This record gives sequence, structure tokens and C-alpha cells, in this order.
Amino acid sequence: MGLLCVLLGSAATSCGGTKPTSTAGAAGQQPPPTQLAAARTSLHAEDYVLTEGPETTGFGASASLDNRGALSVDALTGFASCMGQATTDAKVQPLDSAKGPYFATSDNLIFMGSVAAIYPADVITSAVRVAAEPAFPTCVGKLLKRGYTEAANLPAGSTFTVLSTSARKPPPGVTALTRVKTTMTLDGPPVPMTFDLMFVLSGQVESSFVVGRVFDAPDQAVVDRVARQVVRKVSTQ
Repeated sequence: MGLLCVLLGSAATSCGGTKPTSTAGAAGQQPPPTQLAAARTSLHAEDYVLTEGPETTGFGASASLDNRGALSVDALTGFASCMGQATTDAKVQPLDSAKGPYFATSDNLIFMGSVAAIYPADVITSAVRVAAEPAFPTCVGKLLKRGYTEAANLPAGSTFTVLSTSARKPPPGVTALTRVKTTMTLDGPPVPMTFDLMFVLSGQVESSFVVGRVFDAPDQAVVDRVARQVVRKVSTQ
């Protein structure tokens, strides 16, 4: 398999509003020959992240915080290892990547974030197969935990525990949806949190986004409407 260049970028904790951040690869580095043709398509990852619109009504937006909750594109190597794939197969770098704004309600109990990346089409095709594997939800949960426990802004002694992971029926156009139930402690008793992590894999685009909620599962209506925005964007590449 030529493989698994999937995965998300993290979701953080506050509100404000700005343009997505995009990176096109390290200066002076040429993409491998297999990626050169894809690079000529001139796709931009920032066109495929979740942005402010009718779908985000009720949420404030901020681009000043790192995402946590949507896994990062850099989680690729760890994801490949988790799935039992040779890490040498996971060295394909994105042609472009971008992080969308972090969204949260005024009480910070419901939050959303997204990332997107551009890859050669054969890499996305392989990623679709990987997302259908039974081990996929378990690996998503492990990477989500790693993203939170490695966060520099968490107080010492904080804990993040994954209680369960499950594949759920995704909204139309979404390739895969993994629900991760967790508890988190900061300076008090454990707080339950549920994350719906979604992956839209099509053409040369991987767009990954999360809807999370403290104490309860995310509202299906919110999940469906933000999914529609991302799916619509990915379909126009």
C-alpha cells in the first residue's frame, strides 16, 4: 500500500477569528518524483478546512490557538505504526497543509477544529482503504490521547483517559467517523468528553475535523451541518 497520509490536526480552547494557516513544505525541498504531477494541480489545503459560515452559527472562532482534538497531519507516522504498517511507507509528505480556526461556544462546552492536506491521488485512495479497517477507531483514540497528553499548556498531573472508541455511520460524503469517549482531569474530578472525529478523503484532499462536547455527545445536527460545509468544499477540487 502506498498509504496512510491521513489525519487530523488538534482542537484548542477559546474564541476569536482569522484566516486558516497554510504551509507548502520546507524551503528548498523538492517533493518526491511521484508527487510532482500532483503538485501542478495547484490545490490549496486552506480551501478545505472548516471556516466561519452559517454552519458555525453559535460558535466563536480563533486562529491563535493550536488545534487539539483534530489529530495533526504530523500524526501520520504514529498512525502508520499503530495500524501495523511499516513506517518507511509513511514518509510521503503533504504537498500542502492547513489548520482551520478553532471554534467554541461561549461556555466552551462544545468545540470544533479542522485540518486539511493535499496528497497525490494514490495516497488518498490508500487512505480510504485504511479508514475502513477495524483497527482504525482504536488508532484514532490513541493518537487523540497523545495529542492531549503532549499539549504544553496542560497543568502538571493532568490526565486524559480514552474510555472507548467506535466507528459510527458518517454523514453523507464523509469517509469515516470515529467516536471517542474520554475523561480528563485538570485540577478536580474527571470530566467526561466525547469527540466525533471525521475524515473526508477524496481526489487529492484529506480534510479532517472534530466536533467535541464536554459531559455529553455532540449534537447530531451540529455534526451534520459542519460536515456538509467540508464535504461541499472537498467536492469542488
